[in-house]
Amino acid sequence: MNFHVNAAGIDADWQFELGAWITHRDQPMPSLVLSRAKAGKLGDVYGVRSFATVDPNRDRMILGSLKPIDDAAWAVCLLTPKWAAELAA
Repeated sequence: MNFHVNAAGIDADWQFELGAWITHRDQPMPSLVLSRAKAGKLGDVYGVRSFATVDPNRDRMILGSLKPIDDAAWAVCLLTPKWAAELAA
């Protein structure tokens, strides 16, 4: 599912590109960005697929609270960085 919404003239500058590897700001959650949409004044909403070793909810919609993937997230990821790069390509 890929959708891009530009509501009420909001600039289409995104924090993360489709296919980017990200994690949650508060805890390790290695994830791949699958979709994104603008939520007006609230910011960007991202659809992500989690690759954490233990995660009962693989697919999520997240409003903000994301950052680029880091070493803590790679430590709990099902994939290695090399495999992740091949998957995103």
